[in-house]
Amino acid sequence: MYILDLASTQATQDNLFAEQIFNDVGRIVEEGFIASGINKSCASYSLMNTDTSNADTLIIDFGNTNCLHNAKLRKGKILITYTGKYRDSLAVITTTFDNYSVNNNLVQGERIVSNKGRNQKGNMWFTIEVNNASINTANGTINWEANRTREWVSGIATYFNISDDRYMITGNASGNSVNGNAFTMDITDTLNVDLGCLPSCVIKSGTAKISPNGYADRIINYGDSLCDCNFDITINGTTYPIVVN
Repeated sequence: MYILDLASTQATQDNLFAEQIFNDVGRIVEEGFIASGINKSCASYSLMNTDTSNADTLIIDFGNTNCLHNAKLRKGKILITYTGKYRDSLAVITTTFDNYSVNNNLVQGERIVSNKGRNQKGNMWFTIEVNNASINTANGTINWEANRTREWVSGIATYFNISDDRYMITGNASGNSVNGNAFTMDITDTLNVDLGCLPSCVIKSGTAKISPNGYADRIINYGDSLCDCNFDITINGTTYPIVVN
């Protein structure tokens, strides 16, 4: 839900919402690896095909009716195939969905995380692809794809505590808003992600340019290093505040 309801900012709002949904998916997947097969009432974890010579499967099942998990209502399954754990060099983790919804928004598509090892600064880095994603909302369907590079700059030493994890993100995205209008997004100043902000929005600073078809570019300022969902959008020199819930 948005406190700003300007039709001209629909692409910006929908990109922010899709970004939030798939950042949340990443958190749930990492949490699933840490859970290591422990069953809970919500969610339950099932590890299959535990053969180190090929890809294994982890199923995170929230059940057929809504349950509260990490401050959001969820149901359905998240399906993960992986060649190694998140921290394993060259591991590839692919996430898909089976009737999975968050706060009654149906999520579909594919998310692929590839661990690329260490960069020249000694930091672990990853590529993240979101392919053929759709989010069915009460206002319509958002279609979204993204290609990101993620550098892990803090928190790698504390495996069971992701709240101190910090990342730097570059890349781009594209999609269609609920009103059917196409858009592209390019990160113009590196996004700083802080998982300690969860369950609130995790992007604390950085800028991106949204280019909706037929409209002037929109510049998103992700904030001033606070753990909130407050953003500023600048259009033709005028700045509008927006909140994503």
